[in-house]
Amino acid sequence: MDAHEEYVWPRATSELILLPVTGLECVGDRLLAGEGPDVLVYSLDFGGHLRMMKRIQNLLGHYLIHGFRVRPEPDGDLDSQAMVAVFGSKGLRIVKVSWGQGRFRELWRSGLWSVSDWIWDARWLEENVAVALGHNSVVLYDPMVGRTLQEVHCTDRCTLSSACLIGKTWKELTMVAGAISNELLVWYPAATSENEPVAPDRRVSGHVGVIFSMSYLESKGLLATASEDRSVRIWKVGDLRVPGGRVQNIGHCFGHSARVWQVKLLENYLISAGEDCVCLVWSHEGEILQAFRGHQGRGIRAVAAHEQQAWVITGGDDSGIRLWHLVGRGYPGSGVSALCFKSRSRAGTLKAVTLAGSWRVLAVTDTGALYLYDLEVKCWEQLLEDKCFQSYCLLEAAPGPEGFGLCAMANGEGLVKVVPINTPSAVVDLTLFQGKVYSLSWALRGYEELLLLASGPGGVVACLEISAAPSGKAIFVKERCRYLLPPSKQRWHTCSAFLPPGDFLVCGDRRGSVMLFPSRPSLLKVPGVGSKAGPGLLGVSDSSGGGGSTSAEWGPVSTLSSLHGKQGVTSVTCHGGYVYTTGRDGAYYQLFVRGGQLQPVLRQKSCRGMNWLAGLRVVADGSMVILGFHSNEFVVWSPRSHEKLHIVNCGGGHRSWAFSDTEAAVAFAFLKDGDVMLYRALGGCTRPHVILREGLHGREITCVKRVGPITLGPEFEVPNFVQPDHLEPGSKGPGLIDIVITGSEDTTVCVLALPTATGAAHALTAVCNHISSVRTVAVWGIGTPGGPQDPRPGLTAHVVSAGGRAEMQCFSIMVTPDPSTPSRLACHIMHLSSHRLDEYWDRQRNRHQMVKVDPETRYMSLTVCEPDRPGPDPLVAAACSDGAVRLFLLQDSGRRLQLLAETFHHKRCVLKVHSFTHEAPNQRRRLLLCSAATDGSLAFWDLTTVLDHGSAALEPPAEPGLPYQLGNPCLTLQAHSCGINSLHTLPISAGHHLVASGSEDGSLHVFVLAVEVTELEEAAGEAERGPQLRVLEEYSVPCAHAAHVTGLKILSPNLMVSASIDQRLTFWRLGHGEPIFMNSAVYHVPDVADMDCWPVSPEFGHRCALGGQGLEVYNWYD
Repeated sequence: MDAHEEYVWPRATSELILLPVTGLECVGDRLLAGEGPDVLVYSLDFGGHLRMMKRIQNLLGHYLIHGFRVRPEPDGDLDSQAMVAVFGSKGLRIVKVSWGQGRFRELWRSGLWSVSDWIWDARWLEENVAVALGHNSVVLYDPMVGRTLQEVHCTDRCTLSSACLIGKTWKELTMVAGAISNELLVWYPAATSENEPVAPDRRVSGHVGVIFSMSYLESKGLLATASEDRSVRIWKVGDLRVPGGRVQNIGHCFGHSARVWQVKLLENYLISAGEDCVCLVWSHEGEILQAFRGHQGRGIRAVAAHEQQAWVITGGDDSGIRLWHLVGRGYPGSGVSALCFKSRSRAGTLKAVTLAGSWRVLAVTDTGALYLYDLEVKCWEQLLEDKCFQSYCLLEAAPGPEGFGLCAMANGEGLVKVVPINTPSAVVDLTLFQGKVYSLSWALRGYEELLLLASGPGGVVACLEISAAPSGKAIFVKERCRYLLPPSKQRWHTCSAFLPPGDFLVCGDRRGSVMLFPSRPSLLKVPGVGSKAGPGLLGVSDSSGGGGSTSAEWGPVSTLSSLHGKQGVTSVTCHGGYVYTTGRDGAYYQLFVRGGQLQPVLRQKSCRGMNWLAGLRVVADGSMVILGFHSNEFVVWSPRSHEKLHIVNCGGGHRSWAFSDTEAAVAFAFLKDGDVMLYRALGGCTRPHVILREGLHGREITCVKRVGPITLGPEFEVPNFVQPDHLEPGSKGPGLIDIVITGSEDTTVCVLALPTATGAAHALTAVCNHISSVRTVAVWGIGTPGGPQDPRPGLTAHVVSAGGRAEMQCFSIMVTPDPSTPSRLACHIMHLSSHRLDEYWDRQRNRHQMVKVDPETRYMSLTVCEPDRPGPDPLVAAACSDGAVRLFLLQDSGRRLQLLAETFHHKRCVLKVHSFTHEAPNQRRRLLLCSAATDGSLAFWDLTTVLDHGSAALEPPAEPGLPYQLGNPCLTLQAHSCGINSLHTLPISAGHHLVASGSEDGSLHVFVLAVEVTELEEAAGEAERGPQLRVLEEYSVPCAHAAHVTGLKILSPNLMVSASIDQRLTFWRLGHGEPIFMNSAVYHVPDVADMDCWPVSPEFGHRCALGGQGLEVYNWYD
């Protein structure tokens, strides 16, 4: 389809790409990263500071970058400038850059050399470049004049899956080709002088899968190969430049659980990375030294190494780039060791273990003996022995850097013993209950206040205040008060923590509930703060020797019942004004205390398979790490970097264990085989690696939705990474930042900040509440944090996300300025509500004996229908895969989702829903809904009176408990012959709307819809009549795209833009009959699933975000 010459406007240009990182190369203290056709240049400061210098846009045209080759300089100086060959797919370009003194400049670039075959490798041969092509041939190319000097083929012209060029001149050039027959072919292009095919010198076999990558280490004569068979092989090949050498397989390394994409040989290490998102560091003998995990998605695509600094850099399918530190063999301070408790001088069997800091271990035996192990002295010492603690004993050490030198013991007869570790003779005994002590926990407020909580029979919790004598050689224990837990079968507390500033205690119990108690008796007398547990409860006498006073049990002032299910709460942590709780349900909650009441903010899941969360820690940089058990392993997991920082094979969490972390080291102690096992790692909970760029999503992006803009002042300036010649006059300065929400197949919803002038994207936060893929999001209630009268910058909105397993989540976001973050923004998420269609099924006790009638339903699309007056709650319309269009009521600002009505009019999968309003003078604002199905039909519904009392728009349900039935549509239309994947409307004149749709066959359908509303008759009791819908004009473009049209937006009555899986962003002129093709731009994101466009400003024009296997942002100027 040819464009008319006068219709060349608008022209879309790419301003940002987030694609899998497919190429990495270290050049001195610089890092080159290939992302699509763009090159990212990073400055790797040896002082540990990392900075992105520049993004070179569209360097390789429409090709994806796969590698970089830097021309060796005679003096070896690459710190000031370098000549780089950039290649990928079927293209190659040479670029000369200058990056001295922290400033980047592009000095020269060659033309783009396009070849007819895939480029697997390139190598500089003095001033020329040798290129290995995909059908086992080598081409010698002169980049200065842009012509081919020589091309040589191998006699075995098979298809290659990888190749490696070796040598510095054409005469010694060696080609190692990885054929699809799983063989390595070694041949020499210079063996012929008349461009005749060259026979292979050697054939090497061993792999049982395709060879994806190879690396040659000339100094040791080693060749490493990575294959589809999940293995890495090491070959002793000697000098490959000499024909006829012997090849010996000296290592067959299995460590990956999926295909291995990349391999790199270093002087002392072998680096491999694969589809399992793991980067392994091997010795040359095949021993795994380190494993780097953190990338998400479908693998690590690129690997680079800096041997002098012992750095490994990885780039993944999730668009993330990470730098890891090599620690080598025998890294000190890491690993599991036995502390050799078993001895003839120590009777009894170990029952419990705990840690007092990271260098002192406490253990108790079934003889009632308490032992101390000091890691500096490396010997066991008996502190005390009490026969009352023989059969049953609890042991807990006080929190703090080194445990404050205190620990507590409890037995089955109500006795609690507080032991100073340094002076065990000053032990304090208290008899608190007439029965078993079920649990002990400590609560520390800074260095000012220390409490010990003990749970006894009947849900009574005794709160003990611990203080030290001025001499430091004695302690005082006083019972402060008693609490009473809510009734449950297993009625004891499991954890406790002070809520800053210290007026309240947050506790978790075995039933999974989280409670709030006053921390001081004086607060109990304040009206409304606490309430007595009940008139029938008995006071408990204080037997600590403090006077024998009687105290009453006090109930919680706020309770979140069964927050973590029936398995119990495992930890409570207060940080940054929020309360974080973990449980054995595999989730951790973020809570907020407002008005003395606990309110859930957000529920997050940990890594897959880690269903027993044991705790949460806040590390030095302010991020969190999660402690838990994954099968029989203890794991320290980072939600920020999505990696397991520490893994200890301990046998599971049912045994006695303890964890301690300090800035110097982390320690994990557990009992196994009658001994105390200790894992200790230097450096605390953090891993010595740097995230150069955060990953976005691990799987395909399924939906993109712009929320709104935030305008920041000059004090929040963000570094600019775009070339100055790519900046338009109206785009300078930090200025405007667009907030965009994306959903993905990886079950997460991500909030992004897209500045208009920096050429970068910042992931503000991610929501991981969904149990299946997220297919669609909808936004409503956009505002500012302080309301319309508050001039401070910020953005608030409500978001509904939905997808697989018929699950819908509702949450609110608040984005505010924060100079301490790289994006200069902070995002706060509050979870409001959730809904699943099959929740009734989960409550069935004998569901394993029943057949589930309804299949798993997926939500394909969402749209929010906001009423015309402030009273009624908004509606959410959902397109469902079971053929239904469902309406949900968002009650109490989204805090409750209620299924209101449904209709099965389409009788097949509904792909899209879209809501729009009709406004006319002297008439009520009409709320209309359009739905599209897989048969290409459109249906229009009037939802104006749905929420009115006695409305005729809803029919009563067929059975009690079922939702209402939505009536017949106002209009049905057969727009396409197959499924409709995109839909949009725009009001154009009084009573008229422009409707456009895109189909799976690549066609577009545009028509003008007239909405006619009859005036109400004055007769009393007359029901309001629905509008009459008519199609005035109708046009179709059968072959608008070569594949599914997945994105469509009517920008104005004269302009429309569409996006398709054929990777073309196309502009259409409207208003003159059939849509007229204007121009199109080719984007680099494969399999685009959604698109959103919005106007930014008259100076900046429009922006468009495309989501698929990556994210790309375009802009065009009005």
